[in-house]
Amino acid sequence: MKIDSIDIRSFDAKQLTVDFEPPQTGVTVEMFDGALIPSESETYTPLSGLTVTVLFRGKDRDEIQKHVSDFNAELQKGVVLTLDGYSRHFKAYMTGNSLSKTITKTRYTAEFKFTGYWFSDEVSLNWQGVYEAIFEAQGNRATPCRLTITATEYIEQLRINGLSCGEIIIDTIPRGATVIIDGETGFATMDGENKFKDVSLMEFPYLTTGQEKEHHLIFSDNNALVTLQYKPMWL
Repeated sequence: MKIDSIDIRSFDAKQLTVDFEPPQTGVTVEMFDGALIPSESETYTPLSGLTVTVLFRGKDRDEIQKHVSDFNAELQKGVVLTLDGYSRHFKAYMTGNSLSKTITKTRYTAEFKFTGYWFSDEVSLNWQGVYEAIFEAQGNRATPCRLTITATEYIEQLRINGLSCGEIIIDTIPRGATVIIDGETGFATMDGENKFKDVSLMEFPYLTTGQEKEHHLIFSDNNALVTLQYKPMWL
């Protein structure tokens, strides 16, 4: 098991069990007077739950307490958990923990509770010199994506259609310049500088899944290398 890039063996710890809970989704419906069937509204999908039990070892209880303290210190912010036996990662926000003695002074067990979401390794798609591109998004939860556009010739205006966020318009991309529109961080830059004043969009880009997993992108100018990156998210 890892917390971000830290192997928990550095705390003389070992993952014992993992229990996960799917999002406790409640579909929003309302039955109006006189209606024969209920009316369904857009449903928000909450975060998933995760409980991890960890064994801590040490030469005595004082050393174990230090290991537990150091372990806990790494969880004071959102982290990425890489769990033994799982191919996907979990973006985790700790909600609680508890510590239990065992019959020996050299062993303790601790239970850590998290809320968050599952995600897979990053997917990167590339297109050059095209006016359109078709692909299917992986995962089963809507996920933010990052668009990187490098102009191979001067582009006065680039319009991108086909994403669920609506049309994206980027004005003035010099030859060789790179524009990044990042749906995860909410930034729009060109060669590292703020480009937001030249970008028009209703929302930052994201990908839908399920029945709407197919995306058909349309570019108004093909003088660009376009890269789309995202981490598939799962319920």
